[in-house]
Amino acid sequence: MTTLTTNIPPISKEPPVQVNWVKRLVLFVVFLICEVAIFILGSNYFEIFPTNKNLTYNLVICAVFLAAALWFKRTERLNVYWRVTYAFFVASMAYPTTWFTIDWVNRLIGRFSLTPDTTQGMAVAKLIEVILVTVPIIVLTKLSGADLGSIFLKRGNLKLGLGVGGLVFVFLSTAAFMFAAQRFTGMEALGAAVVWGLIFSFANGLMEELWLRGIFLKHFERFLGVHSSVWLTAIVFALLHGFAFYFMPEALPFFLLNTLSLGLACGYLMMKTDSIWGAVLIHAASDLFLFIAVLATA
Repeated sequence: MTTLTTNIPPISKEPPVQVNWVKRLVLFVVFLICEVAIFILGSNYFEIFPTNKNLTYNLVICAVFLAAALWFKRTERLNVYWRVTYAFFVASMAYPTTWFTIDWVNRLIGRFSLTPDTTQGMAVAKLIEVILVTVPIIVLTKLSGADLGSIFLKRGNLKLGLGVGGLVFVFLSTAAFMFAAQRFTGMEALGAAVVWGLIFSFANGLMEELWLRGIFLKHFERFLGVHSSVWLTAIVFALLHGFAFYFMPEALPFFLLNTLSLGLACGYLMMKTDSIWGAVLIHAASDLFLFIAVLATA
């Protein structure tokens, strides 16, 4: 009985690619354009560009990145780029997946007499979306031959991650209670906001940290270094949320700054701890604060 061996190192241990600052800048712009093509132009969350909520566009994007990744993998000169291109393909799968299942999700929510404009409905819909987005990411990552550590699904420095993330969570969650609790009509409404807000926040935190950051950072780092990689993912994270228009237009610059700083904090903590869990806690804390605050003002 023989065993197959390979000299290809695990993705988390692959050496950095030596590039000069000009090529690094070019790659930064190219990677940014690719992410904008996926997350902004292909978004199902808003309708600003003709390509938003456009299934044909999203399927074409998926096909282009998959074809490019397979071509790069088979070409010796371009082989170094195949994993980062494959990461773009993995990310691009989320919108078509949720598009094809949206009617099923709505029917499922309706069976429980829930609507998307209630706290329960938002939380349940988000849980389903998380499954539809994260499961394909995990499966496609494994199919590529990479381990889950390459997308930060590992313990890493769990003590540091949970310590920092936990402190931020306590700070923002208590702040939400202090400033928003008195606006609720009663304890029952506040309790529902807290319970369903926690479910929504942790689910969304995991999904977005994995989808917008986890599958990219280690691939970007090989070409751009830590700082540029974190900034790149944070910029796209801020743009995606900025175009969603959660607030009045006058508040948009502040919200962009808010989401950019959140993206930087989560990105640096993820790279420092080599794990996603601290970033998920910080992200969930921010979402819970907004969840309760928005309900309190509604």
